[in-house]
Amino acid sequence: MKLFIPGPTHVRPEILAAQAAPMISHRGEAMQELLAAVLPGVREAFGTRGDVIVLSCSTTGAMEAISRSLLGGGARALHLLNGNFSTLWSQLSKNCGFDVITEERPWGAGYDEATVSATLAGLDERPDVVFVTHCATSTGALSDIAGVVRAVRAVAPDALVCADVTSSAAGVPIDFDAIDLDIAVGGAQKAWALPPALTLAALSPRAAARMQGNPNRGQAHDLVAALAYQNDTGMTMTTPSIPVIQALRRQIDDIHAAGGFAARFERHRTMQQLVLDWVAARRLTTLADPAFRSPTVTSIACGGRFVIADLLAGYREAGFFVGGGYGKTQATHWRIGHMGDHTPEDVEELLAVTDTILTRVGSAPAT
Repeated sequence: MKLFIPGPTHVRPEILAAQAAPMISHRGEAMQELLAAVLPGVREAFGTRGDVIVLSCSTTGAMEAISRSLLGGGARALHLLNGNFSTLWSQLSKNCGFDVITEERPWGAGYDEATVSATLAGLDERPDVVFVTHCATSTGALSDIAGVVRAVRAVAPDALVCADVTSSAAGVPIDFDAIDLDIAVGGAQKAWALPPALTLAALSPRAAARMQGNPNRGQAHDLVAALAYQNDTGMTMTTPSIPVIQALRRQIDDIHAAGGFAARFERHRTMQQLVLDWVAARRLTTLADPAFRSPTVTSIACGGRFVIADLLAGYREAGFFVGGGYGKTQATHWRIGHMGDHTPEDVEELLAVTDTILTRVGSAPAT
């Protein structure tokens, strides 16, 4: 069964095999060598020459740790919502006992400089931290985080901007340094095309300094302590998911052998365009606004022409696992995860299978 869900996505046999390398001690030269081998590639993917951190946890765990670290002491938080996972981060902040302000756009919309500027203009107080999701997995909308940062800096120069890049990292340029982002955090099970249990993060010096000033950061996923330990010892602070880091090393080597991250980003754009061309030719629509469509995942509306469950069953019969819509779009949309190690040829095969299924379920393709 080949996964075309928007994460975890398909993992190549070579990546799975890399996890079967002999186990090593997480305290010693072998671990130092492994971590030293992957950190430059993580920096390249994030677009930073600064600090990056390898955490053996879910993105949710890291997001909660970031909220705990930054919002203590009465810091004002603004969460920009436009899908399920941006809402999740706001809920994590609330569950940690912090008061937060939320701004919500419709599902399918994204954030850019104009929308965030308008939001900030309507606030009584400037925020100290702004949280945004780069790619909304539930909708396929990609926000312009460079525009978000510009809008925040214009009104609140000292505010930190934190981005969830789970569905974009290694599939979409992040340009952490160039856009002056403070935190980017995301799991490796999506465009990185690795098994779950690994989260990667980039951290600006001012974000690290802000965290350092909060003594109640917790412990298990404390980014500041993890970074300090990583920099001092060349190892991870807590016992890491060694097999997945070994897989990350193989993946980075393979990415470089295939033309580097620029080529990987271009392949994601090519796969996206194949899907969008198919959607347009079949007179269907995407959930994401055309100005905010993501190169890694597309949510497509059935338009009442067929039953989503029938389509998904057809995919399974054909050997593909494709996801339906998320939450309130579950019965009206399906999502194709064109990310990771999928190729344009894989996408073309999936779309041909989709045409066959649609004909069988009573919705012959309109071409």
